[in-house]
Order: sequence, then C-alpha cells, then structure tokens
Amino acid sequence: MKKIIFTFTIFGLVILSAYLVITMPYRFYYTFQSEGVQSDYFIATDRRNILYSGLLPSKIKRGKTAFWKKIHFSNYSFDVPFQDVTFQVFPRPKIIKGRTYPYFDILDHKGLLVASVSGFQVSKFNPSIPIDEIFNLPIITQFIKPATNQQVWLDMLNLNIKIKNYNLYSYKDVKSLLEDYPISKLGYYLYIYKLRQKYFAHNAKRIVQNGPFHIIEEYKKDDLKGLARSYFYEKGRLYQFDIHYNEKHPDHNVVKDKMMKNLKLELSRDQESSLAMYNEFRKLKYQKRFDYQGMLLIYSAWSHELENQSFYKEMIYYLEKGDYKTSQLFGLYDFAKQKYGKTFSGRDEILKNDLKSKIEMEKAQELKKQERDLADYNIDGETEFKDEDSKIDYILKNVDVKEDKDDLTEY
Repeated sequence: MKKIIFTFTIFGLVILSAYLVITMPYRFYYTFQSEGVQSDYFIATDRRNILYSGLLPSKIKRGKTAFWKKIHFSNYSFDVPFQDVTFQVFPRPKIIKGRTYPYFDILDHKGLLVASVSGFQVSKFNPSIPIDEIFNLPIITQFIKPATNQQVWLDMLNLNIKIKNYNLYSYKDVKSLLEDYPISKLGYYLYIYKLRQKYFAHNAKRIVQNGPFHIIEEYKKDDLKGLARSYFYEKGRLYQFDIHYNEKHPDHNVVKDKMMKNLKLELSRDQESSLAMYNEFRKLKYQKRFDYQGMLLIYSAWSHELENQSFYKEMIYYLEKGDYKTSQLFGLYDFAKQKYGKTFSGRDEILKNDLKSKIEMEKAQELKKQERDLADYNIDGETEFKDEDSKIDYILKNVDVKEDKDDLTEY
C-alpha cells in the first residue's frame, strides 16, 4: 500500500512539474502584459498602451484643398498654398554635413513664420533581433527570422500583442492556450514590443498611422514650437518628413492640417519628375512666374535634381525680377555661393562683394579715418609703442577728443 501511495505521489509530482514547466512561459507573459517585467532575460518597464495594442488610425481625411495646389516635391507629394492670399511659400535650402536639403518656410500675409518644412532624411528600417537573453532561444528566433521586413513593419503598426486571460488551472483552458499561443508566437510578440519601444518615440505626445505605411508622430518642442514628423515605409527604407510649426501663430493648425491632408510618399524619378514640375511652371501666365507661385514650381523642380544649378539659377532670376527685396534673398545667395560658388544674381551693384567683405572693408576704412584724426595729437616723446595699433589704443584711452557740437541756432 505504501509503495502504491509513493508511486502515485511521484507520478503526481511529475505531472505537477510538467504543468509548471508548460504554464511558466504564460505566467511570465501575463505578468509582462499586466505589470511589466524586469529580469535577466527580458526587460519591459515601458507601460504605454500603444506598445501592446499598436497604433490607432489617423482621423485625417483626404480631399481637395481650396486655393492650395498639389506638388511633387523631393520624394513626397502634398498640398501647398498657391492661390491662397493668406499664406505663401519661401525657400530655405540648407547644406548639412555635405548633403543638400530643399527646406522651405510658409509665411502669412504679414511675412510672419507659420511653419517650416524640413527633414527629408532616408534611413534603413532596422528590424534586428534585440539583445535580451530571451531572444537567444532557438524556438523564438526561428519564428522571427523568416518574417519579411514589410510584414514586421505592418505587425509593428497593427498587431495587438495582448493575449486572452485563460484559467491556468483548467486543463481545457491550458490546452486552448497552447493551441492559440505557442511559445514561438509569444516570443514574436515580445519582439514586436521591443521594436515599438525603439520606433515609437517616448516623448511624442501622439502617434497614429495614416495608412499602412505611414506613421505620424507629434511633439511639443516648447511653448513656441511643435513638430509633426512623418515616417513612410518603402522597401526596407524609412522616409522622414518634418513640419515644424509656430504654436503661437493662430493659423498653425490650419497650415499643418492642410499639408498633412494629402501628404504621401511619391519617390522622385529625378529628371522626369523635375521636368514635370518645370512644365507646370511654364504653363503659368508670364507675370505669375515672377511671384511666389513661379518660384515654388521651379523650387519643386530643383528638389528632384539638387545638383542641377540651372533650375536654381532661373529661380533667382525670376525672384529678382519680382517684388522681392535683396535682403529677402540673401539666404538664397549665400546657399548658391556655398554650393555652386556663385550667387547667380544680376544685382551686381549690390552683391559685387558679399556682406562679410563689405563689413571688413568698412572696418578698414574706419580704422584709417581714426588714424588720420588722431595723428595730430601730441604724445610725450618718452612714451614708446610696440606698433601703430598700440599707439592708437593709448591715444583713445588718454586723450579727450573734442567733438564739434551741432549748431542748433535758428536761421
């Protein structure tokens, strides 16, 4: 009898051990999704809901925007103010670490900045397996590796990785749990969680998806600035598009929403795309080519061929013939000199020397005038000076220069 009892006890312990081994990964996962975990094998302390449920769809509705025009600009198409007298576009190209970026600003009718468009970076989507020890288990990695980059991207955006709460003391529930959520699938869910933690910025105030391959992250930079950042996925690459907006401007949401409304990825076809936008420019009435509409279309053409100086040169030509003041164009001249070695300006009398050279020339002229004015002052013959500059400094500190007073006598 004792032998039978012992045998049943051993059998029971074996069953219990097997049960604990089978259910242990699920106990771990339930802890992970309910309160997070921090162990030697896996760390998950970020409790944001989007890391478990995925992204909600954006509420942006596409459609025509009155008085705005769709343009193909770099790798994107979107609407910009065209016949809207409230706003206008002005180019602000930049060279950063040797690369050229066709940034631009949107100004209101008073010339105040409403928003700036920048970004345009292209990077690789990196779905590499995280370093957590749990991902060293072959049963998990063998499930992850066959997944394509596109499938991983879509799962990162959409997959709900929370699992149903089964009763772990019910044989029927445990059986269903094993069928519905094999260990390999749970490992893939943990992998998706880690990718979301990597790509869903923690400091973003809102992250949504606008279609299967477009996510939008919104940030509050400070009391004055906000940022709407878009990422588009295409064949393993991420294309970034940034709209920085002035939160103090009453129309910043209007501009941001109109630009986001029909924003989509449209990869540039270089010369073909630039010629298409240039043909739009040629369709304008002659006088329209001299205002910001013409400039915008040529700038769009140039965005597809950043090394083609002919578009940039023509843009400068039409801007100078229009109502733009030279002071408004200095940034464009500086960029042209930096990239192409010349300003392309026809205003030679103003730009014969750049601003820095003019300032240096004025300083030199002023120093010569000082030397002439101070030359008449007598200095103690015993005083010695290293050079002429030391002599001038001495005079300025020790001699009172009498200035002629204005004669205010009425005639």
